[in-house]
Amino acid sequence: MKQILALILSLAFLAGCGGTPAATEPPPTQTPWIVVVTSTAALQETSEVQPTASAVQPTATPRATATRAPGTATPNPTQEAMSSLPATSVVTPGPTLEINRVPTEIPLPGTMLYPPPTLLGPTDRQPVSWRTTVLLQWTSVGELGEDEYYHLHLERRPSTPGQEWYGDYVFTKETQFRVEVPFLAPFHPSAEHGDATVYWWVWVVRQTGQDENGKPIGVDISPYSEERTLILDPKP
Repeated sequence: MKQILALILSLAFLAGCGGTPAATEPPPTQTPWIVVVTSTAALQETSEVQPTASAVQPTATPRATATRAPGTATPNPTQEAMSSLPATSVVTPGPTLEINRVPTEIPLPGTMLYPPPTLLGPTDRQPVSWRTTVLLQWTSVGELGEDEYYHLHLERRPSTPGQEWYGDYVFTKETQFRVEVPFLAPFHPSAEHGDATVYWWVWVVRQTGQDENGKPIGVDISPYSEERTLILDPKP
């Protein structure tokens, strides 16, 4: 009997030792780290201030420039390719009432090489009849370089509603220019507009090329002279 009881206890002990071990709690899972890498070069590119686009650029045609008020500087458009002209007066009259604005660039500081010319004649408000010529004269600023010219500019500004602006100019080596009938005729207004006031002034430029119409263009190398006026009769 004792042997049987001992055998039962032995079996019970062995059964207890060979059982499945109790489950243990798994170790806590570590939260993953998120690393954000920022490109320094990209930040620099996006943070740079972009340059502001400029206004007109107007093309280098004379028709894009604004009217110059008396005694003020005229804004000037971009220049085109280099070209050469003879050392005599350069005249290309326009056949229609189209704008031929001053085609010079804005001069850089220190580029004023000459003083402004002084106008000699005619006197202010000189009357000019239909189909007559007029001689415009000014003082010399000294000997001009091979590519330097006097720029003589004339313009008729609108004085009545519906009247168009008209302007034209010449490059010349001389200190005078006779405005002949073909050049002056487009400045005369039609009869309904009455007399016309035509402004004229002179300065020195260095030629840099020609525009699309073959007119010479250049950069200013002297200040403007004073303005004077011609009073033109209307066309008959």
